[in-house]
Amino acid sequence: MFFERVAIFTLQLRAKLAAFFKFMLQEIDSQFVHLIITCIISFATLLLLYVWILHFPLWIQLGYIVSYIMIVIICATIYYFHITNKKVRINPEGMEVVTSENHESRKFQQLNLKAIPLTPLQKKHIFDSFSTNYFSGNYKSFQCLILLKPLSEKDRLEWKDASPKRPKQVNRQTLLEFLSQLIIGFENLENHQMMEFVKYYFVLQNSEGASQHLSSKNISDWRMNKASYLKEISRIFQQHL
Repeated sequence: MFFERVAIFTLQLRAKLAAFFKFMLQEIDSQFVHLIITCIISFATLLLLYVWILHFPLWIQLGYIVSYIMIVIICATIYYFHITNKKVRINPEGMEVVTSENHESRKFQQLNLKAIPLTPLQKKHIFDSFSTNYFSGNYKSFQCLILLKPLSEKDRLEWKDASPKRPKQVNRQTLLEFLSQLIIGFENLENHQMMEFVKYYFVLQNSEGASQHLSSKNISDWRMNKASYLKEISRIFQQHL
């Protein structure tokens, strides 16, 4: 019975430590996390001095040195992720290391893209017009899209316009038309570049909350599409230019 309780406690402790470590890696850009790391290293160093100054038994001193080294390695790993602009993303298949938003945004800035010239008032009118029926998100995120600035995953815009033929599906062709009207040079991108751009700034979910993605077929259909619902996107832009 005693050993079973010890085993359960060990597994619970391991799960909590693993969850905390994932949190630290995911939120590496947070000042709160940096403060925690600093406090951990400071406390661990003070405890190391305390153990050696008071002449604890040798096995305790050596055991704590091992623990201290592990703590330093974990903290150094987190700082490495911060310095190299990397982060850990958790998906159904496990954890993977990906480049940060700053790197992705710089890549888009190198594609010779720029937003159409808009006054602050025009930007606000266009945001208000499209956020009513086409997407949801805050104005700050919309400005990041226009300026090709970094945008965190949690602040991405959600395209919600429904497909005229499949009401439960997101209308990805209207999204492409919207970006083509807003971003000069967007229509000249290759298919995979368009898909990366959309994935970086937008979240695509159908009415049931299932995630969706842009495909090469969506892009090909959009280039050939002359439907009136795409012309409506252009009309809204022209209304405020």
